[in-house]
Formats: sequence, structure tokens, C-alpha cells
Amino acid sequence: MDLNQTSALVEASIAGLKVDPVACRGQKPGQWSLIYKGATIWIDVFNFQNNPERWYFQVMSPLVEVPDKNKEAFFQNLLEINHTLYGSWICKKNEWTYVMMLREAADLDQNEVNATLDRVAYYCSDYVGKIKFKFEGSWLPKTSQPGSSTVDGPK
Repeated sequence: MDLNQTSALVEASIAGLKVDPVACRGQKPGQWSLIYKGATIWIDVFNFQNNPERWYFQVMSPLVEVPDKNKEAFFQNLLEINHTLYGSWICKKNEWTYVMMLREAADLDQNEVNATLDRVAYYCSDYVGKIKFKFEGSWLPKTSQPGSSTVDGPK
């Protein structure tokens, strides 16, 4: 599948949520951002210059910032949560954790795009409060956020 084919699946999924996919589009083709089930969701369809025929589908949602204290217990907890997730995982990039799913776009279908958006949004919305509660007091006051959302979809 190429950019146009995969983008059509993504936009059909967003439209199925009763959200205007055009309003969710990012600055570059193959990027969308929305809020779904209370979670910020970023969707990317991309390829690499060294292999332009192979396209990828990625959905990710910022979970929580890495805490300033209790990091070992925090990461142990995330590993244990990962064992319970289906079709997605929790990862760390820089000082943030994310719920994400990444796969090649080949053979991607509408049901999988729909299910992936549902899973990532559900897991992020479900675990953000649990993690913040369990590790309350582990974060020093900060103002950073990993990006921004553009559309408030159904909750």
C-alpha cells in the first residue's frame, strides 16, 4: 500500500468517528492528530528515502512524562503493563512515554486501522490516570507537553 491508499483508510476511520479528517490533517501529507476517548492520537503514514516503496502505518499517543523519582519502579510497572496490551505497546522516547503501534502498511485493511485507533486511545486513556495515581509525587512541576492536538473527537 502506498501513501494515498493508506491515507484513504485513515481518513475513513477518522470520518467513522464523526470527525472531519481534513481538520485533523497535519502539516505534511500522511499526518493526522485528534483527541479520541480522551487521548491525543497522532497518526503517521510514512516511508524512508532509501526504500520509497515500503510504507509504514503508525499510531501513537503521549502517556506520561518519565518521572523525576521512582524511575526503576515506574519502568518495571510499564513492562508489566506491556504484557497485558494487545496490538500495541508502551515505549519511551526522550523524556516521554507513549502508547503506540507501528507496522508496515502492506495488507493493512479498514478493520485494522479502526481497531488500532480504538486500542491506542483506550489504553492511553485507561492507563494515564492509573500511572499518575500510582506514582503520585514522582514528578517535579513542569510545563512541557509532547506536541499538541487539533481536534476534539468523540469521548
